[in-house]
Amino acid sequence: MPGIVAVLMGVAFVAAPPSAFAQVPTSSTMTDIIDSDPNARMLLEADELIYDLDNDMVSAQGSVDIYYKGYTVEADRVEYDQKTGKVYARGNVKVTPPDKNVIYADAVELTDDFRDGFVNELTLVTTDETRFAATSAERFDENVTVFNTGVYTACKPCQENPEKSPFWQIKAKRIIHNQEEQTVYYEDASFELFGMPIAYLPYFSHPDPTVKQRSGFLRPNFIYDKDLGYGVEIPYYFALSPDYDLTVSVTPYSIQGPLGEFEWRQRFAKGGYLVRGAGIYQLDPDKFEPYRIDSQKEFRGVVQTEGLFQINDFWKWGWDGTLQTDQTFMRTYNLTNRTELRDQLFLTGQSARNWFDARIVHYQILQDPNRFNEDSQPVIHPIVDYNYIFDDSVLGGRLSLDFNSLSLSRSDAEFRPRFPYAKQLDPTFGCPYGYLNNPSRLSDLSGNRTPAGILDQARSTTCELIGVPGTTNRAIAELRWERSVTDNFGQVFTPFVSMRGDAYSFSIDDPYLSDGYTNISVLNRFMPNGDDTIIRGMAAAGIEYRYPILISNTWGYQIIEPIAQLVARPDAQDNAVIPNNDALSLVFDDTTLFEIDKFSGYDRMEGGTRANVGVRYTAQTESGIEVGGVFGQSYQLAGANPFPNGSGLETDRSDYVAALYFSPLSSLQIVNRIRLDESDFDNKRYDLEVSGGYGALTSSVIYSNIAADPNQGFIVDREEIQGVAKLKIDDNWSVWAGGRYEISGTPSTSTQPNHSPQWISNSFGFGYENECVTIAVAYQRQYARDLDKEPDERITFRFALRSLTEGKFSQSIGNRND
Repeated sequence: MPGIVAVLMGVAFVAAPPSAFAQVPTSSTMTDIIDSDPNARMLLEADELIYDLDNDMVSAQGSVDIYYKGYTVEADRVEYDQKTGKVYARGNVKVTPPDKNVIYADAVELTDDFRDGFVNELTLVTTDETRFAATSAERFDENVTVFNTGVYTACKPCQENPEKSPFWQIKAKRIIHNQEEQTVYYEDASFELFGMPIAYLPYFSHPDPTVKQRSGFLRPNFIYDKDLGYGVEIPYYFALSPDYDLTVSVTPYSIQGPLGEFEWRQRFAKGGYLVRGAGIYQLDPDKFEPYRIDSQKEFRGVVQTEGLFQINDFWKWGWDGTLQTDQTFMRTYNLTNRTELRDQLFLTGQSARNWFDARIVHYQILQDPNRFNEDSQPVIHPIVDYNYIFDDSVLGGRLSLDFNSLSLSRSDAEFRPRFPYAKQLDPTFGCPYGYLNNPSRLSDLSGNRTPAGILDQARSTTCELIGVPGTTNRAIAELRWERSVTDNFGQVFTPFVSMRGDAYSFSIDDPYLSDGYTNISVLNRFMPNGDDTIIRGMAAAGIEYRYPILISNTWGYQIIEPIAQLVARPDAQDNAVIPNNDALSLVFDDTTLFEIDKFSGYDRMEGGTRANVGVRYTAQTESGIEVGGVFGQSYQLAGANPFPNGSGLETDRSDYVAALYFSPLSSLQIVNRIRLDESDFDNKRYDLEVSGGYGALTSSVIYSNIAADPNQGFIVDREEIQGVAKLKIDDNWSVWAGGRYEISGTPSTSTQPNHSPQWISNSFGFGYENECVTIAVAYQRQYARDLDKEPDERITFRFALRSLTEGKFSQSIGNRND
């Protein structure tokens, strides 16, 4: 006799009365029992058992639960027909198979071993919350389910009105779910939005929600570019194995012909790698502007690879690499929006007290070589950084070691223009490489041609040498000790000592003898042609004093903390003759006020005796309002001052630096930073950042005001504001906007070009998102010429239907140079 009868009869013998209750273990425990015993018998829990001996029917009713071979059936009533071997579950039926895809129905008819069955008015909810519904369904051969007059969607039903049509759904005469093939097939189907049919699909299929990868066509991408034409990217995905796959695509462009792409990915137990590539044989290169490299090539292509592997818990290694036919191919064909690439091979290790990083690096500039000399970019072979904190204390303090080594070479020199307006026209304008001999190709940010007379000024401008041709090698080691001591009054004294040794060797090629450099006045010409070696060192000793004073109030607390730092050391040696590869950027503000060495890299060394003095303030109220601030100044007490003009540190008394941090809410932060001239308190730099959210609004705004600095090539005050904001209208709808605006500056002389206010970029958009769909429309306008990329206006449409598809369409709608 089938298992269910034995169980039902067994329960009856135990229960004895006509109304009986059989207690079984909980479902999780019961599933464990069933799965552990392939011969397990069906177990049942019910309020009442009824025997109909005349009709060979056994019924269980009232909170019926059945457990069998990983299945769970819950219903108001279950009947077993011994003549036909059928099991009928009726009323609020819930069937949970071993795959956990829950089936809801009014009535279910199953064979006694649950293999095949028929379901009326069914709803199937899968493990990822996708849903099938049908007027009836049949199950065959344990893995095929046929839904008659079925519906599929990934949208949850409306809580207020469950009968309301979901955002999207697919209706079909028949939906066939083949679990063995992991595929859902549709026959005579239509796609609906908000209950309205918008597309007819006579035959359609897609992988079921359990599929992680499946060979097949991916969503197409529609593209338009004035130089390329219209295009449709058609990708195909090959699911070759769980650990490796291949994607290939073809994008036929109406002007330039088909672009082919591929991407190979492979995973291993402790890492993975990928190789991607693209290529095209251009049908009409003359469509590009004649001065662009795009017009000088027929076949163009690129191959890229990257990888990352975990050696153990401490070590990992990897690489990034690109091989391309020319420097603008990837940006022209929208394969990247970056302006440079970094090829590298690296090894990194990190623990609680150690850090090691070694890498070989090569930079590739993705811009027209007529504007940028890629040979002036450094090749690093290699750079090594190591930091170690000793386990045992020394004299009660912490001892640490820093080590750096670098080997770097350049084929050509790299310059930075000193012409005040040149940077806003072109980063290389006025220097020995670039557009000096092509005045018709110079333009300002809005795309207008260069004003008359600027070229003559550019030809006589001064350029600063920032990249030395030849080879530079260095090795640097620094040992540092510090200890913090707090006295009975709460004063904190932190003495510190450091010793640093540098070894440099150079092999320099004179960059000023070749054609094109003879009429240029070049700064930083530091050494003659040939080889040289420099050994230098630096010993420093100092102490930092802090006295945090806590003031408690009923509304909260305040901390006022005077800080004084004294650093004694000899003058820095050879700053003027060592090529500066990593310390070109110097920003003096509250974050660097108490740095012992304020240079950003190793190639410049701070020397002399210096005092850094300031006060830090912190307050917090019981209601959660936070206020913080820093104010201070740095003093060169003895020795030579190593800082350049315009840095704010070049005089014995530095500029004043201050910052104010204010957070009236946990979700809102306001940061003010300012640098004031040490003699007259004129503003040198001011930055304001407001970010956070309030209710449905989140935003971030940054305003910068930087005073003119002729020593750095800027004689015009620079002001800029940029920001982005997003407003959630309700749970699903949101709008956003962003922009970057350059505010006018006044030239110091009438011979300089006007610097009018102008937008650099702006954008706005709106979107809808819920658990099953994402739709967004965005507009973006780029006013500034991005080097070899023209100013542009673009509309982008994005959509995604969860579990089904996603797509993006972007179209340029205007070009300011057309």
